[in-house]
Amino acid sequence: MARLTSIHVCSECGHESARWAGRCPGCGEWNTLVEEARPAGGGTGRGGGRFGAGAGAGAGRAGGGANGAAIAISPVTLAQVSREAHERLSTGIRELDNVLGGGIVPGSLVLIGGAPGIGKSTLTTMALANLVAAGRRALYVSAEESAAQIRLRAERLRLSAPAAAGAPAAGAPDAGAPDAGAPDAAGAALKIPVIAETDLHAVLATIERERPEVCVVDSVQALRSSDLSSAAGSVAQVREVAGEIMRVAKAQRIAVLLVGHVTKEGALAGPRVLEHLVDCVLQFEGERERTYRTVRAIKNRFGS
Repeated sequence: MARLTSIHVCSECGHESARWAGRCPGCGEWNTLVEEARPAGGGTGRGGGRFGAGAGAGAGRAGGGANGAAIAISPVTLAQVSREAHERLSTGIRELDNVLGGGIVPGSLVLIGGAPGIGKSTLTTMALANLVAAGRRALYVSAEESAAQIRLRAERLRLSAPAAAGAPAAGAPDAGAPDAGAPDAAGAALKIPVIAETDLHAVLATIERERPEVCVVDSVQALRSSDLSSAAGSVAQVREVAGEIMRVAKAQRIAVLLVGHVTKEGALAGPRVLEHLVDCVLQFEGERERTYRTVRAIKNRFGS
């Protein structure tokens, strides 16, 4: 495996620099240099192989012709493209399934954002408990809480599983109720496999070994790649973490629920590219003192 190094790339003009600077030497903009991981001795293109097989395939096509000329690709009509039937996995929470378009699509990335204490971790724990009760393989990756804290939450869900759902869609007063045919998740909450880890590479290795059908990462801003020197939650770290998780999820067809932080203004924290990378963006809203919450789908590539 090639040794990784890091460079700083301007998000405005693309200027590359070996060191960080407050002002971009290329365009003069302030605070636009972002650290990126790149194999030592590799090319200087922005693709840099960060997304694994996809980038490699593109590079092969580009340089496969005579004297380095690119090879033309024959386009196909949409009628010739095979139609894939997406089997959806039910979370056991009726209104959450409705917002997702009928359930979670295998291999998809779902970003769930919300204010601190709104119930993001509780919602994802409930969804995993229902999936485990239905016989699905699941994994909970916690980068913010210990395994003991997650167990305490799971035990609270056992005591008040029906009432704790609290994730209605807009205008749905009874949205917290589980599906009529949903399995009993009271005992399944304590059967959720969990790891408490902040190192991205350890998390990716665990996901590839365990091969869960659904994985929760709580949160994407708390994971850190050792390939970058910046702190967890920085623009470069969030982009690298999301890109690597996407690579594994697409290759293994693992549905990943990414829990994300929000800013003081209520927008999702981190680079805008995070929302472009994922397949679905959910906004979890409401007041912590009230019974009900609202889940809104801001983006859903599979329909809602």
